[in-house]
Amino acid sequence: MNIPLSQPDISEDDIEAVVAVLRTSQLSLGPKLAEFENELAAFIGVPYGVALSSGTAGLELGLQALGIGEGDEVILPSFTFIAAANAVLHQRATPVFADVDPLTLNLTAETISPVITPRTRAILLVHTFGYPADPDPILRLARELNLRIVEDACEAIGAECGGRKAGSFGDLGVFSFYPNKPITTGEGGMVVTRDPALARTIRALRNQGRMETDGWLEHSLLGGNYR
Repeated sequence: MNIPLSQPDISEDDIEAVVAVLRTSQLSLGPKLAEFENELAAFIGVPYGVALSSGTAGLELGLQALGIGEGDEVILPSFTFIAAANAVLHQRATPVFADVDPLTLNLTAETISPVITPRTRAILLVHTFGYPADPDPILRLARELNLRIVEDACEAIGAECGGRKAGSFGDLGVFSFYPNKPITTGEGGMVVTRDPALARTIRALRNQGRMETDGWLEHSLLGGNYR
């Protein structure tokens, strides 16, 4: 018997909502996108959301916004999807793999500590298969060493630990809406954060580097098309 991993659950209401947008004159960065960003951020419990073309885009732009670059090391799980390591490599940083807990398949403070070096700048904390990593010991370790935390919560929308939702623990939380995720937009992703400066930066990076205060032909940052 073939048991599928997952399949999209698309209702007639979903289809009608998409068609309603197609009947408007704004098919990119429109009001429905802003509504989605605000509602998901509120659901996670943080003030800012930035919708993107994929969860992978969220990891890449999140690391870029945090200033991760050449010579830096980013710790991530030895058991995870290639997009996490690729996001680090795209910033010309070095992915450093730490062991995972054999039961949760997640990073722990104990597995992270042995691979920390003077070049470590961030931890990419993956909530594997939607099971949230225990954040508090890792957050304490990060605070002690002034490390940034990017949560890969791509599979963990709605998951909670200690009454807090995955994606709300670190500097940034990243979600994916690929067809095998709990909710789907076909392709698509989102970064959520409490930091207004990070939100502004990622919002600009997704749109060719144009800050909100820039004119139409001004581009303050080196961005791309991650809309």
